[in-house]
Amino acid sequence: EFTPEKTSGLKYVLSVDESTYKPSAPASHGYGTMHPIAWYHDFDGGRAFYTALGHLPTHFSNQALLDHLYAGIFYAATGKK
Repeated sequence: EFTPEKTSGLKYVLSVDESTYKPSAPASHGYGTMHPIAWYHDFDGGRAFYTALGHLPTHFSNQALLDHLYAGIFYAATGKK
């Protein structure tokens, strides 16, 4: 479960279309129209990137996921001002 945004200035990369599935966790109530799963932002003089993708080893053979991870790591690693 993700909670409402607690940090301002997040730049969302990916979100889940909740109309495509039914949350099955007992405490899950859905997130409405915005359910982000990847974002980035400036943080404490540097940069931060977060993604909720890549849970299984087989996912890492997917070129789109590898490109997503590379872009996020590159953004975070090259952001110190």
